[in-house]
Formats: sequence, structure tokens, C-alpha cells
Amino acid sequence: MIKNIFFILTLITLFSFDLRKFNSSDHIVYLQKVNEIDSIYRLKNDTLGAIKLYQELFKKYPPHNSYLINEYQTYIMLSEKYHRNFGGKESLYKLIPLVAPNWKYNRMDKDFFKLYNRYGIDSIEVETEVKTWKKSLNKRLIDSFAIAIKRDQEKQRSDRNLLIKNDKKNEKLLTWTFTNYGYPSLNKIGVMADNDLVLSIGTILIHMASSEKYPYFRDEIMKYVKNGECPPQEYAEMIDKHGLVHNEEFYGTFINVPIKDSAFVNKNRKQIGMPSLKHSKKIHDEYFKR
Repeated sequence: MIKNIFFILTLITLFSFDLRKFNSSDHIVYLQKVNEIDSIYRLKNDTLGAIKLYQELFKKYPPHNSYLINEYQTYIMLSEKYHRNFGGKESLYKLIPLVAPNWKYNRMDKDFFKLYNRYGIDSIEVETEVKTWKKSLNKRLIDSFAIAIKRDQEKQRSDRNLLIKNDKKNEKLLTWTFTNYGYPSLNKIGVMADNDLVLSIGTILIHMASSEKYPYFRDEIMKYVKNGECPPQEYAEMIDKHGLVHNEEFYGTFINVPIKDSAFVNKNRKQIGMPSLKHSKKIHDEYFKR
């Protein structure tokens, strides 16, 4: 199986979600704006300019944390560092559900708690808010996808007949979930099930690339990219996996597959709210340094 660094990092970083839904393709427009602002901060080193633009952005859009960029958390941290107003307590409370999915890791961030303490919010209150968020998750979906993840990796996908059988079961689960609940996003199932099992929906989606229902998944999941429930990376990886079989390139998510036309790939990435190849490399390089 082709290893995908974008997918691996998705398992250990803050995912993007918000309790309020975006309308139509607003979320893609939002992501495009976030990528522009992050490039100003990350590539042009204009921190104050980025803070100002983020401030304007969050007046128009609800707070959100996108893949590895974590824009709302970045905005708050940078604003505090450079003594800019970010909204104080109200904004800090909005941040909690965005960091809650990976609370196991965020709990170890001393700077995070120091920031909250400066605004009169103690760690017990933050923990309580996180627990409230966890209670809002859909236990039925969590259990269903915990089984699906284990099934997806049964015998490390070495048994061809078993692989086909299990992918078919997961195909049916996804179809049923879309019909009854929509996309199994973070605000529905979180990141981890019991025993720290990572609920990596992207893993299952990649294997839908060879499904007979691939055209259905391609079109249906795009709806969830547009409304903000599905991170564009998860969609892109499925499309790229299907493209490998047909010698087609779209989003350049597989690092061990040479990109023939970077301009074409960057155009496609922008259309679904992903940063350019150069920008994305910068994001990942800085992530690994941390």
C-alpha cells in the first residue's frame, strides 16, 4: 500500500470542524482565504498583517481549525503574543471545542493553560467544557467506525478475498451513514474510540477508490467538502488513489508519485481549499520541526 504522509499527519494533528455548518461552497471559500492568510504569515513572515486579516475573517466566518494550519488557535496565540485584541474569554471558549478532538495531546500544552489562566479560566473549567463536547458525540457512529477501522486493517490487508469482503462492508456503512447522518465528521465521532483507536475515516475512503460505487463517493463526499464536514485532504487522497490506477493526477497527495504538472495540481488543490504544493511543504516542514 502506498504510504501517504498527508494521511499519517491527519491522525495526529488538529482536524478541522465547527459545530455550525457552512452553507453551499462557503467553506471552500473560507479555506481559500485561510490559505492566503497563512501564506502571508508563513511565507512572507508578515505576522501583524496576518493577524489583522484573521481578525477580519473571523468577523465573517465562525471559528475553525484547518488541517495543520489551526488558524483560529494560531490567530489567538499570535494576537496574545503581539498584544492584539482577539476577543478575550469569548474567543477562548470558542476555541475549546476546536482543540477538544485531540485533547489527549493538548492537555500537555502548558502555554495553552497559561493563556486560559491569564483570562480567568482555570484548567478544571476547560476540562469540563471538553467533557461536555465529548458527550455530544454520536456513540453509535463511534462504535460502528471503530469496528470498520479494525475491519479495514484485518490481516494487514494481505488476504485479497477478505480485503474485498471487508471493503464491501465498509462501503455499506459509509452509504448508510451518509444517508442517515451525513459525513462522519469530528463533531460527530471525534478522533479516538476506546483504547485510543484512531477513527481515521480517510483510511476507509482511500479504499473506496476501487469500489464499484466510486462515482457515488466522489460526488457525495464533495458535498461534505463544500459544507465543511469533510477535510479536503481526505477527499483528495481518495481521488488521487483512484487516479493512480488510471494514470491521472489531481491533487498531488502521494509524496512518492512524481507530479507531472504542478500548475494543474495547484489549480485543483485551490478549487477544494487545499494550500499549494509549495505552501503545503512549508506547513509540513514546520510541523516536523515542532
